[in-house]
Amino acid sequence: MQGMKKEDMKKIGLWLLDLVINVAIVFGIVLLVERFLVTPFEIYGPSMCDNLNLIDGECVGDYGEKIIINKAGYYINDPERGDIIIFKPKISDEKFFVKRIIGLPGETVEILNGEVYVTNQDNPTGTKIDETYLNASNKRNTVTFSKGSTIFQVPENEYFVMGDNRNSSTDSRSCFRNPISEGCSNGMAEAFVPKENLEGKAWVVFWPIGSWRVVDDMEYSELLP
Repeated sequence: MQGMKKEDMKKIGLWLLDLVINVAIVFGIVLLVERFLVTPFEIYGPSMCDNLNLIDGECVGDYGEKIIINKAGYYINDPERGDIIIFKPKISDEKFFVKRIIGLPGETVEILNGEVYVTNQDNPTGTKIDETYLNASNKRNTVTFSKGSTIFQVPENEYFVMGDNRNSSTDSRSCFRNPISEGCSNGMAEAFVPKENLEGKAWVVFWPIGSWRVVDDMEYSELLP
């Protein structure tokens, strides 16, 4: 009888050990996936309306939609114009921002008469970009803020970004400073986002359930060589 009890205890111990190992493996896989492949992220504020955080027709000024970030894509491909990215700006190691890439490394971005122009090797005289993702109140209404520049020369390996809700977005135009009236008071270097500061690309909106969708990729045919 005593031997049977020891045998049973041994089986239970082995079962518990196996359970702990499997839980640890699953937990480790989840951590690796979140660290290197995909991870959830909750959108805060109105800066990307109407494309993110527009719920039941209302632009949410607090926490709202939840998305999946694709981290793996930027391991093999460079970020592209139009990507909605999650990142940390140079001025903060704690707060994540979500904005859209407008200017690529080595380009010049100019804001003129409410429109955005991009100058690069294929478009040396500057080309106005067609921002079809902007709503009616933001279309042809991109401005700079007080103390802000209208011309931004993007350094190599860095990006110029803006929110889609231009009048309610703290972004490259103000060097991510709030209040935005401070502008780029410490120099233009803080206006740009280094590639290593990118957390990933917005991929799928998964909450609320009724808002489920894949985040669209954008094309700028006017900038093609």
